[in-house]
Amino acid sequence: MGDNRRHLHLGLNAPGLGTYRSAWRRPDVDPAGPATGEFYIRLAQEAERGLFDAFFLADQQALDPDWQTNSGAARLDPVIALTAAAAHTRSIGLVATVSTTWHHPYNLARSIQSLDRVSHGRAGWNIVTNHNPRIAANFGLDSIPEKAERYARAAEFADVVESLWRTWTPDAIVADKATGVFATVGSVTETAHDGEFFRVHGGSTVPPSEQGLPVVFQAGASSGGLELANRHADAVFVSAMTLDAARDYRQRLAGHASARAPGRHPVIVLPGAALTLASTDAEASRRRATLDDIDGSLSSRQYIAGRLGLDPDDLHPDQPLPLHRVDLDERAKVNSEGFIRSIVALAESGRPLRELLRDGTGHLTVVGSPKTVADTFERWFATGLVDGFNLMLDVIEESLPLFVEEVVPILQERGIYRRKYEGTTLRDHLGLPRPHW
Repeated sequence: MGDNRRHLHLGLNAPGLGTYRSAWRRPDVDPAGPATGEFYIRLAQEAERGLFDAFFLADQQALDPDWQTNSGAARLDPVIALTAAAAHTRSIGLVATVSTTWHHPYNLARSIQSLDRVSHGRAGWNIVTNHNPRIAANFGLDSIPEKAERYARAAEFADVVESLWRTWTPDAIVADKATGVFATVGSVTETAHDGEFFRVHGGSTVPPSEQGLPVVFQAGASSGGLELANRHADAVFVSAMTLDAARDYRQRLAGHASARAPGRHPVIVLPGAALTLASTDAEASRRRATLDDIDGSLSSRQYIAGRLGLDPDDLHPDQPLPLHRVDLDERAKVNSEGFIRSIVALAESGRPLRELLRDGTGHLTVVGSPKTVADTFERWFATGLVDGFNLMLDVIEESLPLFVEEVVPILQERGIYRRKYEGTTLRDHLGLPRPHW
């Protein structure tokens, strides 16, 4: 950054067209956007204009049951979508979510490192284990594995991936045309792994990029998730609706620090931030009300009900969440524990569901002007509990330009956000060192 001050890290998360399910019904929105390469190119270019660290794509490997009314049911493979975006951008990081529960480490290692090569060191992998039981049937299983098994598999999976990523040393290729030596002796090491879940003997065909290895992200707040984060992750995505929830996450992450290799860079913590943005606070409130009038509140109620194992019809807008009817330990086995902790912490206040929905569904939620958003980000960042945010916008293509044009300059003026990219790789943006071989 050119100085010693901490600077805010920002990622753009694209859950379809936005966090509102009916974003596709907005007048200037292409309903089939997430099923086109052009959509991801536009978003990546706009986020790059805003000097974001990374463009992040989540994934859900199952057809949404509400496909008749939900355009989010039509979407591309995140690695393919980000490969398209890589060809039309120069600086922004590109982070793909790929599950360890449904894939094989060799294929994952090869595809993510290929994205890293074609983007010249801008790729990242978001490790998830998935808790959606509908995905199991797509892979020939009757049910999703238990959480403990999923995390044990994930840890072994990530070990194998890193080993494959290290097949070639950074200086392996000498390509000496005079002697006929393409790669030097001892510079290529094959993986020999025999584990509980995988047997992998062989090497990757993809040499390392300019950043050495892809950046590893992780999202999960259970004990297994925190151990996985410390063992493998460079950065984590966190569900934290309040600063108390962010503080709790930091403390529990530190409690699993023994799993982190000595000398490794501290984990970068990035809570999700769901934004409804407009030029003034009043306009933002009106925008939120307009979006809720379509089906925002209904879809959020359905979402919370599904995550808590309740019937949406039993959730009344003017009454508190019936937490006494929720088996929190059981729900934590099939959900993100971070989400469960965050929503329960807010619901225990006894506030009615209507207010909880206004405040979000598991993430920091801000409805307001550019200044209000900047004030909130600065306040959270100043605590040292978070290192930045992973942005989720109500209707991305409507709100992202406003964020870039009006929020970013405020953050820059306050000295907490970059004015230009100082490096060329995702590791450069995040302040991460290049790995040693």
